[in-house]
Amino acid sequence: MYELVSASQTNRWQQILDLFNISDIYYSCEYLVSALKLDPGQAALFYFVDDGGEGEVAYPFIKRELRDEGFFFYDITTPFGYGGPVLNIKGDGYKLAANFLAGFSEYCQLEKIVAEFIRFHPLMNNAEFFKDELELISVYDTYTLPLQNISPQNNTNKDGGTEEYTVKKLGTVKHMFDFLVLYYSTVRLNEDTDSYYFFTNDYFESLVSALGPNLHLFGAYKDDKLIAAYYILAKGDVIYHHLSGRADGQEAPEAENELKRRIAVWGAENDYRFYHLGANALDENTKISILGKSDLSLCTSTYFISHLVHDKEIYKTIHPLEQTELIRRYGNL
Repeated sequence: MYELVSASQTNRWQQILDLFNISDIYYSCEYLVSALKLDPGQAALFYFVDDGGEGEVAYPFIKRELRDEGFFFYDITTPFGYGGPVLNIKGDGYKLAANFLAGFSEYCQLEKIVAEFIRFHPLMNNAEFFKDELELISVYDTYTLPLQNISPQNNTNKDGGTEEYTVKKLGTVKHMFDFLVLYYSTVRLNEDTDSYYFFTNDYFESLVSALGPNLHLFGAYKDDKLIAAYYILAKGDVIYHHLSGRADGQEAPEAENELKRRIAVWGAENDYRFYHLGANALDENTKISILGKSDLSLCTSTYFISHLVHDKEIYKTIHPLEQTELIRRYGNL
């Protein structure tokens, strides 16, 4: 049995997340809505209940329209970030995953969905249950900083920071332009970045509008110059490093280290348990300045992606992707 919940059914969407004890922002209806600026289409949550009693699956995605010589087809994708099917296991998790895939494939055939692109969630380890059914592509290791034992040490000014760099919590709207100047400069320097990741102003406006108090902006200054800035997502137990920008020059790495330190302190002060840094590990000095000890380590988890073709003939005529292209397009790079 399955139920398809649209983005307009916000109460039902949240009820299903509550059944799974999911507070992660990447599964929230508002995050899916904000991501429609990147992947225009329809946001939906697929709720699957296994007839054999193995458990339940919740799977948020965006359904995108494809056209081929006047015919309409669709594909689906996990939005930029993390997600994928999350399991509420009552029996055998691997059997539940297999039964879910079979049921979801039937749904895709009925809805003319020719392919799906999945960004799994490294902190939920949901890729594990699909390793026998799907080809999982390991993109990179991600790093998470535990915040439980962090205290606001070494803050030398009102906003937080060292004597050299001042870190401020900025207005997500008021300082958006200041962030974008750094962000666009940073993206242009990376020749390997897919054009998809050159996010336009309307995406950031959508983030602010949809996420409200769950979106935060921090900046590191030297004197009055903004050197580095991060937009972060914060909901439930986890802070996520979402998007960043930094100025050119040798000062930027030090400014970013101080920025991460101050965000971690802010997270601890506001009762978050983890700060997910993505693929950016802390250098040793910054780790010691945050954790206080060199023997405390970051938590490491692997980010996987996968894709599944539901109609091979149609998929071949529309957009077949090789593995390198899949990583470029869906690797959150």
